[in-house]
Amino acid sequence: MHQSFGSLGNNRTVIDTIHFPDSNMGYSEIIMEVNLECPNGGCDPWDRKAKISVKHIDEWFEIGRYVTPYGVGCGWVFDVTDYRSLLQGEVSLKSYIDTWVRPGWLVTIKFNFISGVPEYPYTVIRNIWNDDYIVYGDETNPVNIPSITEYIPSDVENISLRMITTGHGQGNTDNAAEFSYRIHDIYINGEIGFSHDFWRDDCASNQCSPQNGTWQYDRAGFCPGDKVFFEDFNLTGYAPNGGIMTLDYVLEDYINYCSPNNPACVDGSTCSQCNYNNSGHTEPFYYLGSHLVIHTESYHSNADTYFQIIDQDSSDEYIELYLENYIPIYGFQLMIDLNDLEGVDLTNIEFENVNGGRAEDAGWTIGINDSGMVIGLAQETGLPIAEGEGILTMMLWNIQDYPQMFGSITISDLNVSGYFGAQVSSEIGVPLEINSILNTNQSNLLPIETKLYSAYPNPFNPNVKISFDIFKESNVQLSIFDVQGKKIDSLIKSKNMKPGNYIFEWDGSKYSSGMYFYTLQTDYFIQTNKMILIK
Repeated sequence: MHQSFGSLGNNRTVIDTIHFPDSNMGYSEIIMEVNLECPNGGCDPWDRKAKISVKHIDEWFEIGRYVTPYGVGCGWVFDVTDYRSLLQGEVSLKSYIDTWVRPGWLVTIKFNFISGVPEYPYTVIRNIWNDDYIVYGDETNPVNIPSITEYIPSDVENISLRMITTGHGQGNTDNAAEFSYRIHDIYINGEIGFSHDFWRDDCASNQCSPQNGTWQYDRAGFCPGDKVFFEDFNLTGYAPNGGIMTLDYVLEDYINYCSPNNPACVDGSTCSQCNYNNSGHTEPFYYLGSHLVIHTESYHSNADTYFQIIDQDSSDEYIELYLENYIPIYGFQLMIDLNDLEGVDLTNIEFENVNGGRAEDAGWTIGINDSGMVIGLAQETGLPIAEGEGILTMMLWNIQDYPQMFGSITISDLNVSGYFGAQVSSEIGVPLEINSILNTNQSNLLPIETKLYSAYPNPFNPNVKISFDIFKESNVQLSIFDVQGKKIDSLIKSKNMKPGNYIFEWDGSKYSSGMYFYTLQTDYFIQTNKMILIK
């Protein structure tokens, strides 16, 4: 891609669509290579800040930052393995260079997926502070970096705050912020947890040399012609799993007395120059990026909210609506989508609200009509659904009237309201399979023993059906394990089930090829079978 600015247009930002593997669970590392070359007419002669981002569920995530060299080509390698949850399927990729000249740069970005078993197959990325221009030291424009409260999933293995900070601007008091050594503080739950020292004192040994300009001078967080190195701060243990963590980023105290907004500034006396001139005297600011990198034992969404229909089986007369939310929500609307059901006239499906779950605990009113539209509001208490995960509510439906019904149900037309209409990103989980059931009134058709059948098809790619019989009422678990014996999924976590024949479908698209095991456990029975995923 050619990134430039001038008479032929503004190409400082280029967005393209990239097709990554649908699942990257079979890759131990993901490496991004960035290469800059000079177009005809030469490269941009100045050092320019630049970053690469990907879009996931309507939100941009920075995965790499660098500063261009003075007028020469160069290249860098970034380990982006931690961003694996963002780098699958069809993804929008954005390359930005803060260039203001033509011809600019020729940019090539490549991704290498290295086969192997990932150390952390499940990673959540949550944006925290992302601001391209935080003015520093201007008393008329005080710094306002918001305090962030984040929910910590219940099965976290470890969690880090990844900081990417660079300082820019010169000719100010203490030559801030590009050439001013400052240490900022990270507060966790109201107390100082870490000091962030991001000064680069190795610019003279830059691999991208020699260059033009002042590339040898040390700087605040970057060197011209080099990638910007992030720093990870280990937050594991600062909040319990399933708890809340509050984060603050506090800049070191500083006043820029050489600001045009300082009435006491005098050209040639208190400062060389008071007004900014876009060359030797530019406004001091920080380019701040950060996110939480959360490694978990099972899948969690990167979105603010995650809705899914879960735990529906042949003995149930209700639908359970699951919600995971990293931020409080104040209302939602969705449709229970039945369009993939077969064996039933959809106009005969009836719903009835039951409530229960987190919505009832918060005093919410949940309504559902026979078309499957669900609306939830904090009408009486005004309280939001606080950050957390679990069953949001339950809804009765007349599934028992149609034992021949099969197919899947899902959620569509989802809208979620944040605080005072704040934008909320949302993800909808995979559809839930509804299976043909036996009419429990016909006792002669009930199983005479509990039995776990062979998975079908086997081998499979990527979906497989697992069926079993239960001959007497029992608490049931159906779990999936990898070849190391680690539980990776639960089709039935723990549920009281009546006698009958059941079929569940497991989606292995997020996993790598290999052998897997599925275990059925009841109060009086346990059996494990194997199945093979081939991609």
